[in-house]
Amino acid sequence: MLNFLLIGAGQLGSRHLQALALSNFADVSIQVVEPSPEARKVAQERWGQVAQSEYIKSIAFLADIVEVRSAIDFCIVATNANCRLQVLKNLLGNTTVQKLVFEKVLFQSVEQLKEATHLLSSVETQVWVNCPRRMFPIYQELKKRLAREQSLSLRVKGNSWGLACNAIHFIDLWAMLGGQVEYALDMSGLDAVVVQSKRPGYKEVSGSLSGGAGKRSFLLTSTTHTEAVPLIICIETEHFSIAVNESVGQCTVVTKETGHKEMLEFSVLYQSQLSHQVARQLLSNEQGDCELTPFSESAALHEPFLRGLLEFFNRQGDYDLSLCPIT
Repeated sequence: MLNFLLIGAGQLGSRHLQALALSNFADVSIQVVEPSPEARKVAQERWGQVAQSEYIKSIAFLADIVEVRSAIDFCIVATNANCRLQVLKNLLGNTTVQKLVFEKVLFQSVEQLKEATHLLSSVETQVWVNCPRRMFPIYQELKKRLAREQSLSLRVKGNSWGLACNAIHFIDLWAMLGGQVEYALDMSGLDAVVVQSKRPGYKEVSGSLSGGAGKRSFLLTSTTHTEAVPLIICIETEHFSIAVNESVGQCTVVTKETGHKEMLEFSVLYQSQLSHQVARQLLSNEQGDCELTPFSESAALHEPFLRGLLEFFNRQGDYDLSLCPIT
């Protein structure tokens, strides 16, 4: 019997739970920790909306980590970023965890990131970060095609897509496709107006942020136009020009030398289709690895982003923030 634990069963966490219901590679017991009675109710409703694998032997909805029983084989932490470090401390203080997946943005400061890194170095828990585009077959295919390219420019443009909470997704995609982890970040293109996030207590930004290292760069732009503008991902290398439109599931690849144009069709994978696949990769393969971003790599990608965005927020307001108000 494998023991799964999901901490945080809100909007995203409940989608993780729906995916875990599909686990079919071993007998599974699931525990769900969610302190909010309202969120627990939504999670229970969404659990009931999906067909559960015959391998799911039990599920328990709990209000506190201290109620968790048994050592954990696979854990997903899907809480907001503001409490994630404390949740990690409580988790590791209460039980042992073999494989752990964090939602992102990972934490709200470089200091928290370093504290978590130090804490995780003292245990045998293996950790990944849920940047799920790494699991999409279309991006895995593009990674193969671009493996020998020396230069890579990733440009993402759309309207009102939440740069603060979503930029790390595309910085991670840039790192995956280009094999680059270290980068310098430029926040000078961000709009001066900071807005409230749709999640209470968090902030959002618009405009552009850019970064890169050597011949690999990215430019992420979120406009505030009222008309809907689909999110377009453009990738430019010395040999290829690529446009990805996730909203319609189309990827156009142009070979510059010949002008040959190829259209690749794909489906966007939702979280409710992925989490059980992560568990299967981690627990049923000899390698014990998965396609998500290893924690050490994601921490390196988060560090300049958190530092730069926190400095930006502090320049815009008459306050002195020590934590970056994003999740």
